[in-house]
Formats: sequence, C-alpha cells, structure tokens
Amino acid sequence: MLQKKSPYSARLRCRRLSLETLESRRVFAALPFGATAADTGEFMLGSVAVTPVLIESNGQLDLSTEDWTPSKIQSALANVQEGLDWWVDTLETKSPIAPLSFTVDTTFATNPVESKYEPIGRRSNDYALWVSDFLDTIGFARTSSLEFDMRAFNHSQRIKLGTDWSYTIFIVPSENDADGQFAVGGSFNRAFAFAGGLFLVSPSTRPASTIAHESGHIFWARDEYAGGGSYTDRRGYYNTQNTNAANNPEPGFVQQPSIMAAGLLLDTAYVNHVSPDSTLAMIGWRDSDSDGIFDVLDVPHRLTGTGYLDTQNNVYRFIGKATVQTLANINSSGLRNDITINRIREIEVRFDEGPWQVFSSPDVASLDLDLSIAVPSSATEIEIRARDSETTVVSNVFHGRLSRVDSTLSPGINGSVWIDSNGNGLRDVGERGPAGFTVQLIDGNGEILPLRKSVEPDDYPDGILANGFHPDVSLTAVGTDADGRVAVFVDTGTSTGSKDFRGYSRGTQSFVSTWSSSTRRLQANFAVPTSVVQIDAIGPTNNSFGRLEAYNAAGELLSRYTTQSLSSGQVETMSITRGQADIAYVIVGSQNSSNIKLDNLQFGPLARVTTNSEGMYAFPALTSGAYTVQVIPNGSFSPIAPTSSILPAAVVTNAPTVDIDFGFEVGPSSWQNQRDPNDVNDDGIVSASDVLNIVNYINQFGARDLRGTNTPFRPFIDVTGENFVSALDVLQVVNFINARGSGEGENSSKVSTAANPPGLTSGLFGEGEWGLPAIEKSASLWLADDELLDQLAAGHLAS
Repeated sequence: MLQKKSPYSARLRCRRLSLETLESRRVFAALPFGATAADTGEFMLGSVAVTPVLIESNGQLDLSTEDWTPSKIQSALANVQEGLDWWVDTLETKSPIAPLSFTVDTTFATNPVESKYEPIGRRSNDYALWVSDFLDTIGFARTSSLEFDMRAFNHSQRIKLGTDWSYTIFIVPSENDADGQFAVGGSFNRAFAFAGGLFLVSPSTRPASTIAHESGHIFWARDEYAGGGSYTDRRGYYNTQNTNAANNPEPGFVQQPSIMAAGLLLDTAYVNHVSPDSTLAMIGWRDSDSDGIFDVLDVPHRLTGTGYLDTQNNVYRFIGKATVQTLANINSSGLRNDITINRIREIEVRFDEGPWQVFSSPDVASLDLDLSIAVPSSATEIEIRARDSETTVVSNVFHGRLSRVDSTLSPGINGSVWIDSNGNGLRDVGERGPAGFTVQLIDGNGEILPLRKSVEPDDYPDGILANGFHPDVSLTAVGTDADGRVAVFVDTGTSTGSKDFRGYSRGTQSFVSTWSSSTRRLQANFAVPTSVVQIDAIGPTNNSFGRLEAYNAAGELLSRYTTQSLSSGQVETMSITRGQADIAYVIVGSQNSSNIKLDNLQFGPLARVTTNSEGMYAFPALTSGAYTVQVIPNGSFSPIAPTSSILPAAVVTNAPTVDIDFGFEVGPSSWQNQRDPNDVNDDGIVSASDVLNIVNYINQFGARDLRGTNTPFRPFIDVTGENFVSALDVLQVVNFINARGSGEGENSSKVSTAANPPGLTSGLFGEGEWGLPAIEKSASLWLADDELLDQLAAGHLAS
C-alpha cells in the first residue's frame, strides 16, 4: 500500500493535549448548576468551548488523497467562526440580554491531527475509526465507549476553557474529492452531528451555514427537511415539537425558512438570521412571557433567612442562604438534568424603598449568608435580594422591619416568639426569641392536627404491601423491569430502622432493594392531592443519585428534586413543597445511570415545628382554612402576649399568613430556692457547702442555660434566678457570706462562721477571710467567669 508522509506527522506522533493562550475567560469555572460532567450541551445559552479538530491522513493504511495547507487551515477556521457567529448575531435579534459566546481552541486545527485513515474516502459510519485515532494520538484516556470518551474530552476542554458547555468539530479535508462527500453506503453523505454536546463532522468544502446547522443539532435541534426530522419529533429542554418539519400534516402549512431546513429555506434563514419559534425553542430559546429572559433561565433565585437589628453595633444582621433555581428539564433525550447557568452575582440591599445598592458580588450558584449591614439613622425598613446582573434574574425580596425580627415568608403560617427581656410587657427593638420553642397546630380538644402521614417500612411485616395497606396512599413499582408489586424487607444501609422499600424485578425474578432511572421506579398515588412529599434516598454505591418527581392529576410535571452525588450508605431526604395541595402522585427513582435505595415516605404538611435561633417559625404548604397555633415554651417562661399562648390563624392557599407572634417573659427559675436564693442546699444555713454545690455542678456540666433541663428538689444552683448557672451564682453566695459575717440571713437562714469551711483546703483560695482575698466583695468588680472558675474550681471539690 502506498504511504505518503504528512508534513505534520513527525511532530504529531507524540502530541499530548495542550492549550494555547486564548481570550479572557473564567478559568476553572464550576459546571452549570445541576449539570454533571456528561451534560456538555443542554441549551445554547452561556459560554461554549468549541474545539475544531482537523484530521490529516498519513497514508499508513488508507491512500492519502488530501492534505492540509496553512491557507486551507485558515479557511476552515474562518468557516467555523462564521458559523458560530451566526448564532450570536441571531440571538441579538431575539433578546438583548441573553448571554452566548463561543471560545475556540485551535490547538488541533493549526496543527492537524494525523490518522491512518482518509475520512472523506470512507463511509460516514467509519467516523469511529479516525475519531478513536484522534483520542489515541493526543493521549486521552480511553474506555470501551467512544461516546463516553468524547464527552470526557469535551468536559476536559470545558474545564480548561472555563465555559458552561463544550463540543468538538471534526473537519475532514475534501478539496480533492470529486463530490466532497463520504463514500456511498454510510448513513450520511456530507455533514452530520451527535446531539447533546458531543461532536459534529463536516467536510472542509461545506459552507459556514453547515457549521451553524450542525451546531443546532449539538443543542438538540431536529432536522426539518424532507426525509430528515419528522413533525412528530420532540426534543430539547422544553421537549418542543418539530412543527416546522416538511411533513407537517396541518392544512395550509407552509414551511418557514430555518437553519435546520435545507436548500433555499436554509439559505434564506442564514442570510436573514431567522428561524421559526419551534426551532429556536429546541435549543432553549423560548420566552413565554416576552420579558427578554428565556424560560430556562427565567426562574427566580431563592432567598431564605432571618434578619434583625443588632442595636449594640447598629448593623442589620441577616443570616440565610441564596441559591439559583432550575426549570424542570423535560427533554425526551439525554440525561434530563435540571440545569441553569444563572449565578448569584450580587447581593443587593435598600432601605425604605430607596435605590438598590450592591452589598457584595459573590458570583456563585449558591451561598450561605451572614450579613452585617450598616443602617442609616432614619431607616425603618430594609429589603434584601439576590440578583444575576448578566441574565437579570432576581430572587424573592426579603422585607425586614428594624423594630423586630423578620424571616423570608412561605405560603402558610409565619410568625415568631419573643422574650420580654426588660419586663415592661412590650416588644422592644432587639427583643428576640430563643431557639427550641415548640409551635404546633391543634384542634378544638388541644390535640395536634394529623396533617403529616407516613409509610415507614419498619411499621409493616416483611413481604408485599397489599392493596389498601394505607388509607391515604398506594404504592406501585413502574417500569419495564417491574410488575407493580412493592414490598418491604430488612436491609442494610437504611435511613431509619432496618427495612426499606423493594420492587419486584422481572429480570431477576425477585424483590430487589435498588431502584433505577427508568426500568424500575416507585410510584406513590395519593387518595387526596397533597402539598408536601418527602422520601429518603440512600446510596447503595458511590456516585448514586436519587430523583423525586411530583405530578398533578393531569399528569403534568410540577416539580423535581435530584440529590447530590451520594456515597455508599449516605442519606439525603428528597422533598418537594408546593404552595397548594396539587400533588396527585410522585415517581421516585435514580438518575445519571445510577441506582438508589428508598426509605421512609412522608406526605402532608407539618403540624409541629420548633423556633429557629431568633425565635422565628413557619408552617408552609397549608391548605385554606382556619387554624389554631399553640406555643409550648422550652424552660421557665410565662406567656404574656397572649397569656394563653394560643392564637387563631386564617390561611389562604398559596399565600402567606404573617405575624402570628407570641410574647413570653422569664418566669421564676425552678432552679432557685424561693425561700432563700443563697441557701443552695436548702439546709437553713448559708455556708461554703452552698458554694461547693454550685462549683461541683459547673465542674460536671459547665456554665449552662438551665431552661429545659430536669428540675431537681435540691440543690437550687440558680442563685441569681436568671435560668443560667455560672460563676456569677458562686460570687453572689460568696459576697452574701462576706457581707454578713455571722448571724442570721436575710430570709431567716443563718450564716456559717467556720474559719475553714468544710471541704475547702486552706491553700486553695489563698489567705484572708474565708480564704477568698482574690474575690472582690463588690459584685461590680467581680472577675470574669472563666478566671473566677479557675480559682474556685481548681480540681474537683467534694462537699
């Protein structure tokens, strides 16, 4: 066989993947939110890495009939750039704010990659041979799947170029070929593409419009010419129907010019930068509300948190989280991951409806917030939001009143618990509630409402869950490897107890504990539509993903939850909460070619919650109706507003009911001796033994909040009555003893006058009255807690 040596072969034989210096970009940028490494082209928005690869035959196997020259290389690259620019220019006619840019890496174009095959002389189906040559030549790690390998290559280019998406363009030289087409017998004569961010192939003699057309395929667009795509085809993020296909059967149909058509219709579209709405929707360009933001990005960010005025430092504190949100991906092809390129680029603040001001510029998809915001002296209200200045998407707005604590609102009941710390019976600025108060919804008998239902596998005997096993839900295994039956069995790696859900596998003829992405999934149908559903996903192996999808009675997808990548045994609770009770059923399984285990299904809103660190609470997703809210304090607190600690609340579906607030005052400490606070052991005498009781308690448990702990008969260690035990309680008893010397106490208790108090060694506290010269007799000069305790509790003391 004749062999022709390429002028590039000597330097290509040992080539490794490299990258030339390119234009400014986000180096090592994160993937689009929700995307995996295999999601390299889900919609044509954002930044795209494009890697042209020019194939050069070296004559080792096929006769080399084509050669790249510098001028041919430049012509091919100019063609690529023009075809990509067409999309950028066309987008400008549709939206002034939608982002799209292409970063071209010319590494494998300016230095063509040699192959023992001459691509244009072969059938198009032989692409696998010379594409494999390319990966081997550059030294890229290989597997048994060419598609997997090319996606991995594209992902590596995305990471290196700092873009959202990435695909490869293989250009095969064809100037010397008689018809510029592949050999007869293949699936394609000329250019072709593999959709979803993989690669396209084009002879070098094809025009720039071919690059534009095939790039449309990369982002899921269908062919529209006769013999190509069909009217019934659907694809893309919105699963758009291919209504501009040539075989559209609707009466009076006239096919519109389109980049995905052929001949004159394609040429017209290319010259005029037009294509039908259905064509553009397949690649993600659909703006249903005509606000300039395409639907896939037109999803408000989510801002949650609690804020209050820190009066001591005159700043407004906001503690919460900001996260981008995604539109459900209903593509009939690909991985169907919910993805967005939106970012939290700014956190903005304003006072009293003044102008928005940028407080910070994080440029991330999700972040925890702990803000300290300077407050103008005249301000009464503050608003906070998260924004993406590039796509103009914003979050819900947090509204805060400087006179009280506020939280972001949810449909349902929202309120707070506050403590009247100064005892004036009013809610003053800075008075907030503690964490851990129980808030519950009760009926007329004071019983908690049975809103939350559950199916816990441990509550049922091993075996099949029979029809009617639960009055409010039925479970079915669905998919090609399922026969409908669901069972519970003892298993390892559960989330609660020792059992989980299993579905019957036709393939193995047995009940298996893992659920898949399509062949075997769990469906839960509710007797009455609900507003909340959650279920635990457990990773049976590393890199497992769980997915929960909620549907209404018409079968429309309402919402979706996908877990993070779970390691073996790791648990994540998947939860969907709606503002109204419209979830008729859910389907649960895995995602991204993994398997998942499922446990502990719960549905319906909560009827019992606890207050957060600032005393805020919420009951989201309640249906319309009248409710009764009750607060049960944690510790010695007495209700003052209202004195019953019970309030009514009227709820309208999908709307927030606000300011259902409860006030409490600090009640008498059950840890304080009401007869004589200084008589800790209640023996009628105030002595060093009382000091020792407090010191021993602190040695064992530390200085601590006593609210919510068990109340003893004695010792009464809370001398100050503040529901807190600390060195201050020790100091008060010591000062009392030093001030009285001898004689009777204030409340008829006697003061011990022993020179050396029992249990105290003479050298422990030094010399002087009671051996305590280091402790000031005046409470106003007492030492800091830690220092005082170091002196009082140097070693364990036994009374």
